[in-house]
Amino acid sequence: MEVGVLARGGMGEVALGLRESGSFRRLVAIKRLRSELRADETFRTMFLEEAKIAGLIRHPNVVPVLDVGVDQGGPYLVMDYVEGVTLGRVIRHARQHDQLPPVQVAVRIMRSVALGLAATHGVRDEMGRELGLIHRDVSPQNVMLSFDGTVRLTDFGIAKAVDSTKTATGLLKGKTGYMSPEQLRFERPTQRSDLFSLGVVLYELLTCERLYRAEDVIATAQQILNEPAPDLFTARDDAPPELVELCFELLAKDPMQRCGSAREVAERLGEIIDELAAREGGLRIEDFMVSEFAAERESSRARVQDMVREWEDSRVHGSVSSPPVRPGKRWRSWAAVAAVALGTSGAIAFGWERDDSPARVSSPPPEVVSPVPVVETEPESPAVSPTETAPVAEPAAPTPMHSPARMRRARRSRPSAGGTFDALDVIRESR
Repeated sequence: MEVGVLARGGMGEVALGLRESGSFRRLVAIKRLRSELRADETFRTMFLEEAKIAGLIRHPNVVPVLDVGVDQGGPYLVMDYVEGVTLGRVIRHARQHDQLPPVQVAVRIMRSVALGLAATHGVRDEMGRELGLIHRDVSPQNVMLSFDGTVRLTDFGIAKAVDSTKTATGLLKGKTGYMSPEQLRFERPTQRSDLFSLGVVLYELLTCERLYRAEDVIATAQQILNEPAPDLFTARDDAPPELVELCFELLAKDPMQRCGSAREVAERLGEIIDELAAREGGLRIEDFMVSEFAAERESSRARVQDMVREWEDSRVHGSVSSPPVRPGKRWRSWAAVAAVALGTSGAIAFGWERDDSPARVSSPPPEVVSPVPVVETEPESPAVSPTETAPVAEPAAPTPMHSPARMRRARRSRPSAGGTFDALDVIRESR
């Protein structure tokens, strides 16, 4: 029986659970539909489709689905519990401390994201047929960094196979600031649409600044559609020319001018890492995480352990009801642990940073030539996410961060809110 919610998104909610079999124990994250949506067959189908898609992907840079099922609480997914933070948290942390992550560390992180995305794009069904999957929500909130340095892509709630990707009239899904131009033009997205989002994340990690964010979603869409791709070198003059060129390609307005695949992006990032390591020595992601997040990790572990002991004491004294037992497994969720997780400033992170309910707007009439985006707002604050327990890392030498004061950080100019962008009848779904 689940007694507490760890995180809540537009469609689902996540509880922290414990998998027990004899003396074996493992922390897991249990994702369900929100209670008000569980009786809706459409949402149940979408939820189970996510489970099917995520369950097919087996790659170290993708958060795995361990189990799928339906019980009295409706359908659920069981995922690894990842002890770490979202990439969005890493970016905010760097910005708060007025320091930029080392280029080599940022490139290593993005190479892992690209590899996870390549695995997603190349996933095959049980018959061996390639699905041509598109993630459609690549963003810092959906990238997990565990404290041991592992990087994982997560949240396939709006992923679609190419053949089934049909944008309904007046409906787009995703975070506005990471949508590709073709999505905002109501064109069918492709895997290269994910590469545009990957380019936005790459730029934001290296500069610790939002690339596309204006006063409202319409102005944000205008920036994506009308502004030229930024020059990474103006914000990071320590960025190698090859990295600057790659960023330009990923952010190209025309998808055919972008890289051919996520695999190609990963290979090019790997070459950049080799050159940087040869020049400055190897910098590891795990050393960076120990240097920047050691205090959060230890605080989080201590609090969770305290709450687990409190929960176990309550169970011994009979104040905690037992959940249904499935053969060979028992799943329990802790409201107390969820409360602790929500209070750890992102030390336990799940990839929902805002309500994922799609915004609804009217489609452009045939005579309108200019694009009309269907978009959705996105709050700044993070939410909490899935995670896997990692061993305590050995003390390592701190990985240095670079101060923005030592960088030439030219402010990007923004064109006026005119141009060819027309917004018609934007109606946002109430939250």
